[in-house]
Amino acid sequence: MFETRTGNTLSSESSEATDLYQEAVDLILGSESGASKTLDKALQLDKDFAVAAAARYYVAKDVGEPDAEIYRELAEQASLNATDWEREHINVLIGMIDQPDATRAKALAYIETTPADLLVISQIAGNLLFYGGPNKLDAVLNVLESVEEALDNDWAFLVRLGFAASEAGHRMRGRELIERALDIRPQALYSIHALAHMLHDDGAAEESAKLLQDWLEVHGSGAREGQMYGHVQWHLALAEWQIGDRDAAMQRYLEFCAPETTTCGPILTLADCGGFLLRDYLQSGQTSALGNDVLKHIERVWGMIGHPFIALHVAGLFATAGDTDGLKRCEETIAGKPSGVNRDVSLALVSALSDFVTGNYQRSTQTLATITPGMRVGIGGSNVERILVDLIETSCKARH
Repeated sequence: MFETRTGNTLSSESSEATDLYQEAVDLILGSESGASKTLDKALQLDKDFAVAAAARYYVAKDVGEPDAEIYRELAEQASLNATDWEREHINVLIGMIDQPDATRAKALAYIETTPADLLVISQIAGNLLFYGGPNKLDAVLNVLESVEEALDNDWAFLVRLGFAASEAGHRMRGRELIERALDIRPQALYSIHALAHMLHDDGAAEESAKLLQDWLEVHGSGAREGQMYGHVQWHLALAEWQIGDRDAAMQRYLEFCAPETTTCGPILTLADCGGFLLRDYLQSGQTSALGNDVLKHIERVWGMIGHPFIALHVAGLFATAGDTDGLKRCEETIAGKPSGVNRDVSLALVSALSDFVTGNYQRSTQTLATITPGMRVGIGGSNVERILVDLIETSCKARH
């Protein structure tokens, strides 16, 4: 049996287990429903299926399952009797999940010899989008273009290349690639989310709302447990909010995107929650208390507050509540972090939001002006976050 993308032999003696593994890889790459259940079935058929256990660890860590370490231990133990390729795949994949900075060079070397391993490639790209700094857009695109010959018309590759191209400014190329991926596998949550990102960046809220409504009508019931289902609903809520249907947008956010209702992992949940509520606050100027689910989620990600992406969204949430004590806590915690660009940008974002809340719009604008375009790229995430910073700046100038 063969793994469809790498072409490398799998060591499992169960053909049903290998088929389930390959199906699960597609579900993972599409952020679709059922990956964990599919991998659990594969592991029931072959308890020593090392790469399936590693993929299960990937899913468990992505969504924050409390017993994720069980799958890592199983993968590492089972890999002792696996092929050389499987051992290397497991070592690199788990390394990129647990120790990405220490593993990145090894992972980049690995994909030079195994350029079709999209689980590893997607992990590299995701890490660079979050931690890649001011040059991350070209770095992600370069990684994906380096494996283009090996993956060619693979839908999961096409959508990632298209997303990277659009983020790097190649909008027409990006959209063409993403739409090709959707034509091949229209049910993929990851692909429809990528197109929604492009439409958001282009300011095409009405087109985005229609696209997402149509997609959910056809594929929504089968996608309900997918890891990105809450995020796709967030894009629709955001589009509805942008075209002026705030009540529908807020209802959708509460039903599908809030921390207690979403299917997303911890970081994406924070981004959706913070990004939606902060936008609403910037427009209305009306504060509202944070729910217990939001407060619990802030504590869940608090250990990462020194990263600008986390600082932006956590401080944004405190700002929506007018919680100056919460903002002060952010500043004090970040000030205690090691010096560097991340700390400086994080402090600037929190300080700007603190000044916004207290009505010092001029100082907030001046602070935001110190965050250069390169620093804004380095905040992490996608262009959605850079647009959010622009919105804070625009709101300051409008009120000053």
